[in-house]
Amino acid sequence: ALKKNLTAEQIKEDLVTLGLNEDKAAHFSHQWGEHYAALSRLAVGQTLMVNQLVDMEWKFGVTVGTSEVQKVGNIFLQLKLVVRKGNSTENVYMG
Repeated sequence: ALKKNLTAEQIKEDLVTLGLNEDKAAHFSHQWGEHYAALSRLAVGQTLMVNQLVDMEWKFGVTVGTSEVQKVGNIFLQLKLVVRKGNSTENVYMG
C-alpha cells in the first residue's frame, strides 16, 4: 500500500473487497490515514539504509597504447563503489 501510495479510502475498499467487514475495514483505514506520514518516513529510512555507500574509488586516464588505433587518446573514468547491503558489502564497478 505504501509503494502504491494508496489513500485510506482505497485501503478500505480493498479490504472490503477481500472480505473484511465494513467496520473493521473502516477502523483499519482510519488508522492508516492517521499513521501514513510516519509509516512513509520509516519506509524511506529503511530503503535508504539498504544500499548505503561505504566507500568509493575512482580512476581517470587516457588510453596511450592499444591494438586498436581508434581507441588511442580516449579518456576513461572507472568507478568502484562499495555498497552495504544488509550485513554484507558488495563491490559495484562502473565504467
